[in-house]
This record gives sequence, C-alpha cells and structure tokens, in this order.
Amino acid sequence: MLFFKRSPKPPPVVPAPDVPEQIPPVERRRARRFKVQPEFPLRAVMSFVPRDDTGAPVSNSRHGWNWKGALVDCSEQGLRVRLGPGVRTEVGETCEVRLSGTDYELSLSCLLSNLSEEKEGVLFGLQLEFADPQNWQGYCRVLETVALSAALKPEGRSAKPDESGYVVERYASDCASSLTAWRHPDGGEVSAFELVMRDWTARAATGQEAEYFSNSESGSRPATSAHTIEIHRWFQWAAGNLPPAVTADVRAFVRGFAK
Repeated sequence: MLFFKRSPKPPPVVPAPDVPEQIPPVERRRARRFKVQPEFPLRAVMSFVPRDDTGAPVSNSRHGWNWKGALVDCSEQGLRVRLGPGVRTEVGETCEVRLSGTDYELSLSCLLSNLSEEKEGVLFGLQLEFADPQNWQGYCRVLETVALSAALKPEGRSAKPDESGYVVERYASDCASSLTAWRHPDGGEVSAFELVMRDWTARAATGQEAEYFSNSESGSRPATSAHTIEIHRWFQWAAGNLPPAVTADVRAFVRGFAK
C-alpha cells in the first residue's frame, strides 16, 4: 500500500517557542518549560563540589565528582535535573552538566538556583550560563527538539480510511510540528507515520526504511547525505520525547525507526 504519494508539506516555518536567536540576558522573564520524557536519549551527568553533613565542601575542585541524573525539563533559561537521594551541595554553586548520547555530547556551565527534596531524589534547578555562542546554539537545538515534540496534542482521527485505505490519526502543536499516523482499518495497527519538526521531516512505513526531508518556506526536498545524519539524530531525540498525549502504540512505532 502506497502511503506517501507526495513530498511532505511542512507547516509554516515559525520560530520554535521561547528559543531566541541569541544568548538571552540573565534578567529575561520566566521562560516556558518543556517536559523531558524518560525515553529521551540524551543522558545528564552533573559535576559539582559536594558537601558533608555540616555543609562544608569536601574538595576544592569539582574535577572527578560526577553524578548521573535524569533530565526533567528545560527552557531557554535553564533546566532541571533529578539526582538520587543524599547528594549534598548549596544553592549558588557553579556546576557543569553534560548531555550525551550516541556520538553527541554537550557541556553546559550552570549556576545552581534552587534545590528541592523529592521522594525520587533531589531536584536541581539550574540556570544556564553561556560564554560561548556555539554552546548556546547547541543547546538551542536540543531545546527546540524537546519543545516541538513535547507540545504535540491529539487533533483527531478520520472516520473513514483515506485514499491509501488506512485510517489517519493526527497530532499537532501550537508551533511548527505535527505527527500523522496511519492505522490499518480492521485491526487498528499502526502502519506508517510522518513526523514534521519545523525544518525537517521523518517518515516511514512497515517494512520500509525511514526517509528524511529538509523543510523550508519554499517546500521540502530529500535531505542530503550529510544532513540525513543530523536529521536522524534529531529524530532520535524527538521520537524519545513524544508525550503521553500520543498513544502508546504510535510512540512505540515511531521509536522503532529511531535506532
């Protein structure tokens, strides 16, 4: 069955929410936070000087003091990372957060702005400090992908099959992202998808390899070999951050192509 008879048509190209072009000043208004799902493939490692039970630092350097954590949410101003219980430090400390995945790593300098104890561990509220514009651009790409995927919400399902013979299920956001899934009209199994994330598109069907497209105001075209590598990485991030508003079987189907 032919699902894709056309080149993907992206939504209007608009700025991703709360992702500015340049490094923001510290005194910006409180920014919108975007939730990071547990399946998001970038892992967080924090490095900071720990303290003992009296609050005294146990070292004069954070070198070698690393803790694996879970990225909880992020915004243009900062991010929140959850560590296990018993980790001690103080608000106002500087620290480093490394976000890493397959063939990717980004180091971020942060200021610890708040701490809160939870049943699952300690939640670190971190304010980003950028001295390097290149680092800021790297973080913007992570934030944009998280934002565009986290914002997806159900838009509806067709009552009848479309011209492909399959039932269409759609998700959209308040920015330039959308997800379309095609289901078998009898059993309801997911058979294909198309994921549009502002300036790129990924799509695939059962028994096929994923295809990648570069989007612009003039339309979409198949991605070059070099750009395909980048888009596949962004696709892995987006597929791992699809929210619970997207049905579990659609999330699982899309993630199956993001390996």
